Amino acid sequence: MLRQRTTSLTLPRVLGLALLVAAALPVGLAACAGNGAVPPPEVTPRSLVVESFPAEAAEESPPGPPIEGMTNAIVDAAVRPARLTVTMWGTPGCMPYPVSVTWYDPWTVHVTTAPSDETRCAPDHLAVSQVVVLPVDHPADEVRTVRVDDASVAFAFRQ
Repeated sequence: MLRQRTTSLTLPRVLGLALLVAAALPVGLAACAGNGAVPPPEVTPRSLVVESFPAEAAEESPPGPPIEGMTNAIVDAAVRPARLTVTMWGTPGCMPYPVSVTWYDPWTVHVTTAPSDETRCAPDHLAVSQVVVLPVDHPADEVRTVRVDDASVAFAFRQ
């Protein structure tokens, strides 16, 4: 024999369902928020430097260090991939470091730097060279301008 059961929605049952939905809603929204909807925390930009060393004298590596407070660069097209050595003044470990190297056009390389997050810096300033790899979008021997943080800098070639 088939029995049929019907349930009627009474006020306690309606309130119970409403509480259940109200409790599940924040959990569901939290799961969606953790699924990429919340922006990631701000991170320190990654350095592109492959080598760093005190600037060499002009006799050892022309053009030598720049005048204090200035920046210069050397494009080394003799190696593959080509490299760019940016020399600037600062305290080692506390100076700005390259985080982006791009081509503005086939003749212009642009380097963007980020400030160091080190807070305990010595008052001594040295000329420090930082080497980055040039992107292979264009031939390095065609570079005519090097810009560091939107300022043109003196540069030399090594071929």
